[in-house]
Amino acid sequence: MIRVRQYFLLILFLPLFFCNCEGFKQTSKKDFNEGFYKSRLFHKNLIKVYVVPREDQIDIYPEKGHDKIDTTVAAKIIFTPDHMPGDFKEYLFHRNSVDIDVNSTVLKYRPSVSGFPNQLNTSIFNGAVFVGYRNDIFKIKYKENPLYELKRSTRHYGFSAGVFAGLGTTPMNEYVTLSNIAIEYDGFVNVEGVALILSIRKLNFGFNLGVEHLMDPNRKFWIYQGKPWLGICIGLHLD
Repeated sequence: MIRVRQYFLLILFLPLFFCNCEGFKQTSKKDFNEGFYKSRLFHKNLIKVYVVPREDQIDIYPEKGHDKIDTTVAAKIIFTPDHMPGDFKEYLFHRNSVDIDVNSTVLKYRPSVSGFPNQLNTSIFNGAVFVGYRNDIFKIKYKENPLYELKRSTRHYGFSAGVFAGLGTTPMNEYVTLSNIAIEYDGFVNVEGVALILSIRKLNFGFNLGVEHLMDPNRKFWIYQGKPWLGICIGLHLD
């Protein structure tokens, strides 16, 4: 079982060693750049479009198939300088991708176990790599400034769901081992679980459900070995 978890950790950390892959060559996910998105500008359902943000307008073309642009369809231009402010509404663009982040659980809720009451703990040290499916949403608006000029603003939110794995420490003493050890130390644990992440700019906030496994022989005495907990995590994007 320990060997299986070691392989799981290795697979999850592999993206860190292949940062030259295509996903890492792109600009930050928080930026609204030229590329493929999903939008309802051409259809009531979300369809794939190619977006070209320019200084004074945004051009949108429908996809023809296999990441090719259908140039036979006139581009939709959602802003030009001669429009009046009342002509505008909010425009939404979606972008899906694989998300790779580093996060840390700052608060853990442990249910009651072995006579211990519910616990709310802050972790001494922990770090994990998160890999998941991500949906970025860009909301485009135009506002008129005091000089009667229309200025574009972009709000960005990202949502991710996936798995994480990493390493951490946990206090070890006679209480959490039911008096089976007579010393106190910080035990080394591997951490794994699932998480839901909200991203705003480069920061991630989320909730995770995880388990921990002590990596020394006292694992057979630790009351929290393999027991699930709920946590609040924060982190940073790797791409």
